[in-house]
Amino acid sequence: IQCSHALSYNMRYIVLFLFASLLQLRLDPSLQQNLLHTLNATVVRDTTTTCPYGALLDNVTSQIRSILSNVSLDNLGVGRPGHCGGVNWTRVAYLNMTDLNQTCPANWTLVTYPGNSGTTLRACQRKNGASCDVAYYSVKGQRYTQICGRIVGNLYGQTEAFNSYVTGSAVSINSYYLDGMDITRGNPRQQVWSFASSTSRMTLAYICPCSNRSLNIPTTNVPTFVGLNYFCDCGAPPYTTEPAGKHYYSHIMWSGTDCPPDSTCCSFNTPPWFWRVLPNSTTDDIEVRQCANNVVTDENIDAIIVEVYIK
Repeated sequence: IQCSHALSYNMRYIVLFLFASLLQLRLDPSLQQNLLHTLNATVVRDTTTTCPYGALLDNVTSQIRSILSNVSLDNLGVGRPGHCGGVNWTRVAYLNMTDLNQTCPANWTLVTYPGNSGTTLRACQRKNGASCDVAYYSVKGQRYTQICGRIVGNLYGQTEAFNSYVTGSAVSINSYYLDGMDITRGNPRQQVWSFASSTSRMTLAYICPCSNRSLNIPTTNVPTFVGLNYFCDCGAPPYTTEPAGKHYYSHIMWSGTDCPPDSTCCSFNTPPWFWRVLPNSTTDDIEVRQCANNVVTDENIDAIIVEVYIK
């Protein structure tokens, strides 16, 4: 291959890989390995002494290989949407109860219940009555300005969204202002994201703001300290009041799927992933809370996956 031809031939691949890295390599690990293999197989170096570009090509391709080799799952955001992607994310909270080796945080309790086709599901619930049971996560002094994450799980019993706030029984962020879960930071607490759960479309005070009976107005019956920073799930089909004491494993809460056709709950804030940019940088530690205004045998959340990232 002539020197100029070799440069042109290689630069096509170099540009391809630089473009991939500029897109922050939103790729799965197996595809990263395939790209490395392709780079090694296709980059042709002209070893003749008359070509002045050989060292340049070696240097550039070496740098690209280094970028690809050092991309990890934690800082890449595999599986996260584009608005929450990129490098340099640090995982602060991680719970995945589909992993049999994982245990619930100290203030939550493990529950097991039958799922589809004879499977056994594992989840974490709050332990106490009307309360918010807290799982604490330290950021270890890391300064950050952005938070992203998700919570998914199953519904248990009869939940009522922001009813405690609407009726005035719990109007503070420090109390059980919602049935569901929330993520807060710092002391005093500041709300990051709320995950409300409703099982009824029959009573206006109990329903999600994104449901049709609330006229899909996002601020209806929502605490001022929450604003628009929340997801609300309408519960399990047929979206009417479910009996207490039952696990609804067929419906994945805050997943952005299986919403009533006349609601906007699957599109409002595009669950399952949330993302927030803070007004100022902080080193606040993170809390993930399970909240409800009734006893655990009446209403609860089966938390299966919790992920929180900062940068």
